[in-house]
Amino acid sequence: MSKSFDVVVIGGGLAGLSATLHLQNKGVDVALVEASDRTGGRVASDRIDGFICDRGFQLINSKYPSLVELDVIAELDFVPAPKVIEISLGTSRRVIGDPRKAPLSALDKETGTIPEKLALLRFLLFAKPRAASIGQALHAFGTTYERVLRPFLTGVFLCDPDLVDFDYGVSIIKSFVSGTPGVPRLGVGQLPEALSKRVENLILHTRVERIKGGQLETSLGDINAKNVIVATDPTTAAQLLNFPHAVLMTGCITWYHATENNPSGTGRLLVDGQNRGPVINSVVMSDISMAYSDSHMSLISSTTGLGVTESEVRRHLALMWGVDTRDWQLVAKYEIASALPIHSPGKALTQPIKIGENLFVIGDHRSVPSQQGALFSGKLAAQLLLN
Repeated sequence: MSKSFDVVVIGGGLAGLSATLHLQNKGVDVALVEASDRTGGRVASDRIDGFICDRGFQLINSKYPSLVELDVIAELDFVPAPKVIEISLGTSRRVIGDPRKAPLSALDKETGTIPEKLALLRFLLFAKPRAASIGQALHAFGTTYERVLRPFLTGVFLCDPDLVDFDYGVSIIKSFVSGTPGVPRLGVGQLPEALSKRVENLILHTRVERIKGGQLETSLGDINAKNVIVATDPTTAAQLLNFPHAVLMTGCITWYHATENNPSGTGRLLVDGQNRGPVINSVVMSDISMAYSDSHMSLISSTTGLGVTESEVRRHLALMWGVDTRDWQLVAKYEIASALPIHSPGKALTQPIKIGENLFVIGDHRSVPSQQGALFSGKLAAQLLLN
């Protein structure tokens, strides 16, 4: 194979898809090269024994500006998730969230005092740097932080909020408040599937092994390109571009269990306000979208850190949900060593996208670690190239 394009995008995740589509819409001769048999990167879904299992628990915020600009949500049969979460405390589950959905939740002293919650609201409206990390800033909100925000944000960042930059943390919290999170009815993998259908030159099953100027050496032959956009994971990008080190990533395990006795019925995310075990969060996915299970059984997604056993997970889930989990069936386990970039305190919110005259690097590791960050980095690279 020997082909030539004005631009070649390496990597078919959200960033690569975004860059490709923005260039393609401007009439640029662009090709998207992906090593695997599909696009989407970390955003993917599998069908297993009649269940839809996303590769890692993730919601899509349909109000992200980049998704609105791409006008793709209408193609996904999008199902909003509840904007209310539950906090497991002792043998009870307390509700907190959008006051329009749970108007009395702010009065529940078990999730923090009213002054704490009012102070938190003022903080979100007029946030000014008061600490290096978002966790350090939020410690001031006492019980509300320890029982609600810390466990919730640990699931968002996949690390302790004390390790997360203040500005980034505030931007993510605000996106949850103003956004509409949810999932496509048939799994998050529908998002990249819909975007990839628009790509005119999509080359799958092709691994780029070396970049030599405008020549890409791939597993299926050479491809020539006037411009190259590297949209891979940070480790692969570092290898291709001879970076001295890759961006620090955090990992997780997503567990899927099926049970005949639904412990929820609401689709609300559940976190442990007392940190009694390894489970970061848990949610009945088939309550959000019934299509996640094609039987009478409910599908439960739970997230932990790495190095956790299933017996530990079952014990903790029994405490959180207040049910016997011994008869829950394990459907799937996804161990994701590099799930999300860590945006450390003091780190610039964005890293250079253009690193050479005709060379660009994109992804959420160059921008804000989120789907919006990945998509926007692709648009930014397209704009820089066109200019």
